[in-house]
Amino acid sequence: KSQVWISDYTMSLLLFILAVLISFKILINSFAVNSDFNELKDDAAKMSEMLLSEGYPVDWTNNTVIRPGIMIGKRLDPTKVYNAMNMSYTALRPKLQTRHDFLIIFEDPDSDMIEFNDKCVIGSPSVTINTTGSAPNIDCHNPLFPSIDYHNLVKLTRLAIYESKIVKMVIYAWNE
Repeated sequence: KSQVWISDYTMSLLLFILAVLISFKILINSFAVNSDFNELKDDAAKMSEMLLSEGYPVDWTNNTVIRPGIMIGKRLDPTKVYNAMNMSYTALRPKLQTRHDFLIIFEDPDSDMIEFNDKCVIGSPSVTINTTGSAPNIDCHNPLFPSIDYHNLVKLTRLAIYESKIVKMVIYAWNE
């Protein structure tokens, strides 16, 4: 009888130790946070706040911009959006105070990309955009992210008014 009791005791002790180890592993992993992802999310939110302002100076051009904003009053200004699309990526990135790569597109209520003259996006030239037609009749379609290598990707959608319609400003931010 004592041999059965010892084997039962040993088996239950091993199961108890295994349960405690699994519990500690789960507990430790629940507190581990992906700080890169949170930083990306914060950067995307900060970029959207900057862009959905009038910027500084209010009547900025590519040569005079300190803080790029694409609004006039509470509406998108197509001239400012086009100016931001024409800025070089290396000049725009520090003005938006981010060290991550980003891409900003605008979508109408039907989720079609909005073109501003012959431009479709603000941001990284490394993301492929499906286009049909040639300038000035370009038709942009969704960005293709398989062309880049990233570890984390954040998509943030904000609403704005453009030509009396509610449109989406979609910000993608990623780190390599």
